[in-house]
Amino acid sequence: MEWYTRYTEALEQVYRQAEARITLFPEPLNRIGLAFADKFNPVKHESGKDYICSLLPFWVKEPSGISESECEQLTLANVYGMLYFFIQDDLMDHAPASHWKEQLALGNLLMLEMFRVFRGLFPSDSPFWTYYHQYVTTWSDSVTNEDRQDYFINSPIRTAGKAGPVKIASTGALLLTGRVDLIEKLENAIDIVLMTLQMSDDYADWKEDLAEGSYNGLLAMIAAERPAGTALTEKDAENAIFIRGCMNGYVQLAIDNHKKLIALEAGASELIDFHGYILNHLNHVSETIDTNKQLLLKGGFNYFLSKQSI
Repeated sequence: MEWYTRYTEALEQVYRQAEARITLFPEPLNRIGLAFADKFNPVKHESGKDYICSLLPFWVKEPSGISESECEQLTLANVYGMLYFFIQDDLMDHAPASHWKEQLALGNLLMLEMFRVFRGLFPSDSPFWTYYHQYVTTWSDSVTNEDRQDYFINSPIRTAGKAGPVKIASTGALLLTGRVDLIEKLENAIDIVLMTLQMSDDYADWKEDLAEGSYNGLLAMIAAERPAGTALTEKDAENAIFIRGCMNGYVQLAIDNHKKLIALEAGASELIDFHGYILNHLNHVSETIDTNKQLLLKGGFNYFLSKQSI
């Protein structure tokens, strides 16, 4: 995990800056904001989503050629943006009965901090703001329509759209150094990584998503193989995952993504390493399920033989 460990000190410094600003928020938003920032600090709590949100500027530093200071500022802005969009996601997914006012208010303060940093890097006439508009529009479309249009079945790369605003850091880095020729290639590379990251999250969250009725790519794949109009139960999903071996095809999509990512030659080697980390996790999950299934089958067969010898 060198793509992470080599930047831990720099991340700690960025989070200290973010926490210092959040401390100045009015009560009780400062306390809530500090607790929220701590929850998603990858140095304190390992989490795939938080890795890419916080580390992307570091991963594109070499291909973009940005300075240490510019990298730090882009990371700080991305941290504020990450917290802002996570609040939006939480409110849309769980619709809390209480404390929603504080969350909305906190989200707007975090958004202001993000824009404060970005305005220091990009003038109002910079194409940066057009890209930002594009990424947030895609995010809005994704969180609204992924279930209606069944993204994972019909166009799986579109599942990256929910995390699309993270790309503003890489695009911003390229704009700062005039490397606009690399923007599209790096956008495609990040979308591939975000798709596989979403796949990993969907496996981890499938039970919760099924209970809450949230869209989930793994569940969508299982449902697509069932007769139209039939409801998917937890037992159905368990059978597909742990007995019928649907994870093999699921992981193959991630393997194909890794090949595409390498073929892009986007120049961000640590982004590829991070994708390999996610892929290894999914591979391990699939292999463990297959191993456990074989052990259970062997155990059942041995049990049958023992009964026959009685």
